[in-house]
Amino acid sequence: MSAYPGGHAGFLAVALATHALVGYALGAVLFDRAGAGLVGGVVADVDLLVPASVGPPFAHRGVTHSALALGVATAVGLRFGRATAGGVFVGYLSQLLVDATTPMGIPILSPLSGTYVGVDLDPGGHSLPVTAALWVACLGLLWSRGKLDLPGR
Repeated sequence: MSAYPGGHAGFLAVALATHALVGYALGAVLFDRAGAGLVGGVVADVDLLVPASVGPPFAHRGVTHSALALGVATAVGLRFGRATAGGVFVGYLSQLLVDATTPMGIPILSPLSGTYVGVDLDPGGHSLPVTAALWVACLGLLWSRGKLDLPGR
């Protein structure tokens, strides 16, 4: 994390922006619901507002990073239509998948189990090379599908 300008705050800003962009791109391309994808991509991190002293399952990387929360968020999106629910689903799922590639992993079965699962990748999901690759891939996807207006295009 120290590779990010601004230390931990810089890391969090880049991580949230990355989750937002990945969710936005998937929501836009797959369901024509960019905003729903963006919301799905970042809503799991609402737990950053909970003091760490509260601890599991409500502190960061707790129940909001689980299959249960994915289902609840998708059900809320369904109140606004199937396409919106799809956008929320792919955005939220992308958040979980990226976070599952970090050393901490995610508690996918929370609150039934406090076990964190993930894939140990080197570099992991929030490393600078992976973050840069996600940004390039998402911007390229948006551009190739006509969902990104660039100056002079």
